[in-house]
Amino acid sequence: MKHLLSLVLLIGAAVHGQGQGSFPFEIVLEPLEMPSVPGLQSYVKAEYQGDWLIIGGRTDGLHQRQPWQAFDADGHHLNALLINPDSASMLWAPLSDLNNDILEAQLSATNANFSQVGDYLYIVGGYGLSGSSVHISHPLLTVVNLPAVVAGIRSNGTLDSAAFVSFTDEDFAVAGAKLMHLDSTFWLVGGHRFDGQYNPMGHDTYTQTYTEAIRPFKVSGEFPALGLTKLAPIIDTDELHRRDYNVTYMTDGSEYFYTVWSGVFQKTVDLPYLGAVEVHGNSLVSVPDFSQYLNHYHCPTLSLYEENQGAMYTVFFGGIAQYYYSGATLIQDDNVPFVNTIGVVEKRDGGYFESRSSTAMPEFVGAGAEFFLYPDLAQNHHILTADSIGSDTTWVGHIYGGISSPAANVFFAGMTNPSTASSTIYKVGLLRTEPAGLTEDLPAASLQLQVAPNPSRDELLIQFNAPSGGRAEFAVITLDGRVVLSEAQIVQKGMNNLNLGDLMVAEGNYILRMEIEGRSQQLRFSWH
Repeated sequence: MKHLLSLVLLIGAAVHGQGQGSFPFEIVLEPLEMPSVPGLQSYVKAEYQGDWLIIGGRTDGLHQRQPWQAFDADGHHLNALLINPDSASMLWAPLSDLNNDILEAQLSATNANFSQVGDYLYIVGGYGLSGSSVHISHPLLTVVNLPAVVAGIRSNGTLDSAAFVSFTDEDFAVAGAKLMHLDSTFWLVGGHRFDGQYNPMGHDTYTQTYTEAIRPFKVSGEFPALGLTKLAPIIDTDELHRRDYNVTYMTDGSEYFYTVWSGVFQKTVDLPYLGAVEVHGNSLVSVPDFSQYLNHYHCPTLSLYEENQGAMYTVFFGGIAQYYYSGATLIQDDNVPFVNTIGVVEKRDGGYFESRSSTAMPEFVGAGAEFFLYPDLAQNHHILTADSIGSDTTWVGHIYGGISSPAANVFFAGMTNPSTASSTIYKVGLLRTEPAGLTEDLPAASLQLQVAPNPSRDELLIQFNAPSGGRAEFAVITLDGRVVLSEAQIVQKGMNNLNLGDLMVAEGNYILRMEIEGRSQQLRFSWH
């Protein structure tokens, strides 16, 4: 559920490197021929005995702008799929077999939150129709018995409601969060409650509330006699005001935790967050001196740990982002377009470093897709052990579905955007390379310079993240190079909001430039 403002083109120009990444693998993508598989995005998934169980999601592309078209009934996915990539086969069963309208509505929802633990799939919330015309975030936790569901689809193409157990709780009415499982506890991380019909202008066709919390809970007992225990929430109104993002498991070789990446939207401007947050039990730790430029929305991810290097790698495949490369130039586009970038974030010696892979996605695809890691590879908490990967291609998993777009920016192209749900399955491989299979590192931790609103009038309001307190210099420049404003101000370390006042200039496009401590950034904005 993407709420955007008008396009602003920004070009990042920070002058220090963010650190030298050393991702030692080339990424290989190979499409599979499976014509029977439907296009699907933003679904939930589990893996059992070589099969993928796919539930929910949308059969169309990026949602439309009009409330009566956005997330309409025609795009709901009303079947449970069983895909076997090895045999290139697919079976399915209709959700209507369940004879349970409430459960069927949740299982056909989009952007639900899920986690597989052993033979069970846990599904929380999701957004979609309840009845014929009412859109809600579903207040349900549903536990799915995978052996029973898979057996039913394999044997006679049906679903048995006895294979599903649900709990109703308003705290589960969340979409666009992540459901993690660590230390025998589920952690529902971030997300929002969205009820009503979407529109991009903030009109009163819906209500939206970010949880700004991690909501832990435990499920006990033997299926189907299950019990639910809710634990005290972890609340952070700044760091957890995020949704539609990636959260991945991490390790340093001894401890397992998870990292919250990017996500949308900032409180003061409709743009992605650039910072990351580590979560260790009940403790949140903001990652210092790091900005994630690439892959801001939910996309397929691959996590690897290389023990002999003490390095943790997280790979992000395509999707949607505020930044992308044009050749060797990093472009910042506030329309937050579809991208084909494969980004890599490395954690080594306590620092985070981001680079892009030399391999790109074959098209603008990835948003709302999932990664299926081969179960026979050594792993814990979905983290691949990378030490054994050699110079021959090691196939590590697959990517299925997601939104496919014919162009970077289609949301504002007209009344109907031409994106679709992808039916492509990519086989993903790694091979060790020397030198590393990546291009240049990204710039230093961004100043995160923004103008909001944009276009501006009467006063120029800016936001930026200063690496330290001190003197910051600002300039507003015409496109032909004439300086119309030049001033300096003392700013505080961290996020700052300043009013540079009325520019007293003609309507048109201008460049705002900021510099502090040798770091600089410039952006293009409109004055009306």
